[in-house]
Amino acid sequence: MCQCTTASAPVQVVKQGLFPCSPVYPALAISLEILEFAATLFVHLAPNEATWCDALTMFLSKRGHVFDAKDLFCRRFGTALHQYQVLI
Repeated sequence: MCQCTTASAPVQVVKQGLFPCSPVYPALAISLEILEFAATLFVHLAPNEATWCDALTMFLSKRGHVFDAKDLFCRRFGTALHQYQVLI
């Protein structure tokens, strides 16, 4: 991400194929492909964002990505997924 005034941080994040978890100051961004997959999955299964977040957190932690608060990640993911579904 660049420190330029022509595009806000969320716009720069979206241009990189990610979706910001906050519309103003995104501290975390989720891949648009992962959001599309989760949205499609939840159409065919009972939506369970908490279980999805637990599985994703364990998957990422095994690859060296550790989150300070699992609940915070789940809330951010839930917010991003909701906003993504509203926009599509």
